[in-house]
Amino acid sequence: MLIIGERINSTRESIQNAIKARDAGFITAEAQRQIASGAGFVDINCAVTDGDEVKDIDWVVNVIQGRIPDVSICIDSPNHLAIARALEVYKAKGSVMINSITAEPERIDRILPLAVRSKSKLIALTMDDKGMPNTAGERFEIARSIADRVKSGGLDLSNLYFDPLIRPISTEPEQAGEFLKSIPLIKSLGVNTICGLSNVSFGLPNRKLINSVFLAMAIQSGLDAAILDPTDRLMCSALTAAEALVGRDEYCAGYIQAFRSGKLI
Repeated sequence: MLIIGERINSTRESIQNAIKARDAGFITAEAQRQIASGAGFVDINCAVTDGDEVKDIDWVVNVIQGRIPDVSICIDSPNHLAIARALEVYKAKGSVMINSITAEPERIDRILPLAVRSKSKLIALTMDDKGMPNTAGERFEIARSIADRVKSGGLDLSNLYFDPLIRPISTEPEQAGEFLKSIPLIKSLGVNTICGLSNVSFGLPNRKLINSVFLAMAIQSGLDAAILDPTDRLMCSALTAAEALVGRDEYCAGYIQAFRSGKLI
């Protein structure tokens, strides 16, 4: 399971303040902590500040790669100019992922060429100009149209990660099931699947419990990657146990190692 650490996100007040103050130590510590907890990529989102996102993401990428030379980053922005700047300044020895495109032609046209030139992994949201789909079948049809466009644009489908977009079960209780059904359908296109978990529990108490159980169910359905907080022990314990249960962890070696190192609850 590929983990993208979500904590360097400017929607979090502490991160927003650190970016404004140019607090390199705080940003670096967040990145290092997530990597130590198992993150393969560090998500960087600078979209929600009072400053210039392009300048902010330039600074954050340079700070992190200056302290962690082999860091892999996920550039998370609705602004293609910020994505382009982050790709330009990234010089580390890791890999890059871009978050994200949708089926909307303008967004694909702006971001797909950036992914092709940089040989990045690319997240695609199953969303079009009509909005978010309701059923697994609708998610699949959007994914198929995006996959066709991405392949014709020159990006290998092995680098494409689809997020089927979970919606809150507090208001739409059928959506968890539709999301889970969509995973094997989308994977049949020869692509990967990814998920941001937090929306599933919106409006409910004890959200971490809902999120961790949902992650385990998604892994059973074939989920390949997740955007989450790798320092959350409940979440990562559920992930570790689920991978052992579905046969992704040979002889449960990862589970045993996590137990011995005190990472399980």
